[in-house]
This record gives sequence, structure tokens and C-alpha cells, in this order.
Amino acid sequence: MKLFLTGTALALAAAAPAYAQAPICGGISVVGDWVGGDEAASDLAAADEVFDADGQVPIAGHLVRMFTLSDQTDVRIEVSAVPSGDPYISVYAADGTEVAADDDSGDDFASRITSSLPAGTYCLAARSYESGITDVSVRIGTAAAFGDDTPAPAPSTPAITPETAGTGAACFEPGMARLGNGLGLSDLTGDMSANLTVEEVPALGFSLTEPSPISVFADSETGDPLIRLLDARGTVLGENDDHDGLNARIDMTQTLQPGDYCIEIEDLNGTGNAMDVGVEAFDPAADRLRRLNAAEFAPTAADSVTVTDLGALETAMLRDVAASGDTVWFSFDLPSGGLVLTEAIGNGTDPAVTLFDRVGRRIGENDDGPDGLDSFLATRLLPGRYTLGVRLIDDSEGSVRLLLERYVPAP
Repeated sequence: MKLFLTGTALALAAAAPAYAQAPICGGISVVGDWVGGDEAASDLAAADEVFDADGQVPIAGHLVRMFTLSDQTDVRIEVSAVPSGDPYISVYAADGTEVAADDDSGDDFASRITSSLPAGTYCLAARSYESGITDVSVRIGTAAAFGDDTPAPAPSTPAITPETAGTGAACFEPGMARLGNGLGLSDLTGDMSANLTVEEVPALGFSLTEPSPISVFADSETGDPLIRLLDARGTVLGENDDHDGLNARIDMTQTLQPGDYCIEIEDLNGTGNAMDVGVEAFDPAADRLRRLNAAEFAPTAADSVTVTDLGALETAMLRDVAASGDTVWFSFDLPSGGLVLTEAIGNGTDPAVTLFDRVGRRIGENDDGPDGLDSFLATRLLPGRYTLGVRLIDDSEGSVRLLLERYVPAP
């Protein structure tokens, strides 16, 4: 049973044109379908059945499905590629805050989110690691509608400090090392971390005493950490390898309920490298800035980043950019349609470019191509305003020469 309105972009108001004038969910898209066909029929908290909202993830884009919650609700979302592929998903609140994300918690590279969310309006954004259009199966509903009502078991692991553990105990095994037995929000604002090696401590447990959004991190100068966050049932809530260089980070933007959790730790560069692994309170402002610096989306007027206006692109523009791992932002106007070539030429650096349209849709990005480490985009564009991000992949600093050229069709 499919209960969504195909090809319709709906804003968060009750009445909206086919293509909304204002971006939805804080600007992640202007095209989204209500899972129930319209806003009134898309309240998961009032639905007894799971919504089927299949669709296609476009090339370098995302599929958006919208739903509401009239009350705090345990929500479950499952997205899998048909017949094969590797989707990854995020859930955003109405203001654009990411409240949940997942890559491979389902079977065969499928994504799955199980989270308790407060009343409000939400957007599911499904993306894909595939190079072409990806058909996906999307199922959204309450945990009860899925038949998932298994309570989490009570914590049963002893409290052992990382410095004295040295037992190699995995998650929730006897002797598992622990960061803390009862962490509140005040504890998470300090230094709640341990210096360890994977050989000695492959897992760190901790307990929360109050609902908390958290971030889990693993930093190492010589290692390549990979971390997973597990709940007391052994469900993987998040996984990350290279969030910042080789360092790993998991941002649990949704509130985690009180209970027992475990950080599963791997080192892809051996087992004897020292690393700092810890937990801290999730900072939404810092998270948004990190994602802007990575060019995950285009900035808005409310963001604290500088966007340099290059003016109208009539024929060509050439500009030297002092670049780093944090994106440098530019905007330009295209007076008439045509083919726009964008080149980022590094001098011993590895630049990347990302292009967004006026409503924040990512319409092109390139790292290495077609020759060496320099970046190159050839994009057919309509008249309008565009935003361009330039950054260095290796988080170094250096000069990048940015070239924009516009070619118009022959008469």
C-alpha cells in the first residue's frame, strides 16, 4: 500500500503550491512528499499501520518524505535499495536540525532508525552512495506498528576504569571497561574520555541517568579509529570511520533515553595506537558549523559563515582563494542560461568544489577530475543565483585558483 503523493513538493503549511516557494525542514529541500498523501493523514502517532513510501533517490540528490507526530512517539524508519545498493538516511526537524541518521543498521546495506521523537513535523532524507538513480523501499511508522515493543534489558556490567581494565572485553561482556556509571548532562560538558589502545580496550561502556543528546568521538595521531555506538540490546545506533581526517565521530542528535550504552572501537591502522575516546553533550550549533564547513549543505543568512558575492558571471571569473579544510563560500549570478565550467586548481593541494542552486539544492560536486587532484565541474545552468563552496580535502592550508567560465548556446 502506497500512501504518498507522487511528484508533489509540500511546505510545512497546510496549503502550498506544487513546488514550494520556501525550503522545507530548514532548507534541506523544496521537494517532499507527505507519507500519508497530505499533512493531516501523515501523523505517525495516530496511525496503526506502517506507511510505505517507496521512491527514487536521484543522482547527487535525495528523496524526501515528510511526516508529523502529534505526541512523543517511538518511530521506526527502514530504507533499503531495490534490488541492491547502499542508501543512507537522515531525519530533520522542521527547523532543519538533524535529529537522527543511519547508514548500515539494516540488512544488506539497508538503513534503519529507531528513535523516540517529540511532537512536531519531520523530513526523512534518503541518499545513496551509488553513482546512478537508486530505487528504494521506504517504510515509516511507530515502533508499535512494526511490532517492535521489546523493552531494553537492565544494565548488568561492572564498573571498571579504562586504566585498569586491560582485559580486551567487548561490549557488554564481563570486564568491559567503562567511562561512567551515571552520566548526566552536567557530566557531559566536561572531559569524559579515556586514553587507550584497541588492543587493551576494544569497548567502553557508559550509562545515562537523564535523556541526553550526545556525541561520541575517537581521536588519534597515529591510528585510524572506527567507532560504533550500541544500546543495551546490542542495536547499532551509529557508526563512523573518517569524520574529520582519520578521526571518528558520531553525533546522536536525537535524545538518548537513560540506560546503558557501549562504544565499540576498532583501529584500521593496527591495534597499538593510542587514541582518546569519549562522550560529550551534542552541540547543535557546532554540529551545523561542522557540516557547513564540510559543504554538506549551503549556508543561509542566519549562519555565521561569510559568503563572498562575486557578482554576475558574464564570461569568466578568476580568483585566488586561501583555502583550508573548512569551506570557503562564494555566490554569483547567472544572467542567462548556458554551460558553466568551474575549476579549482591547487598548488600541491587537493581542492574540492560543491555547487548549490538558489534554494540550496546540491547540483554538482567534484574532487579529483578529470586530471589529477584539481577539481572540475561542467554544469548546464538556468539563469539565477548560485552558491559555490571550495575546500581542501586533506584539511591542510594553501592557495587555490578558482576559475568560472560561462558558455552560451550557439544561435
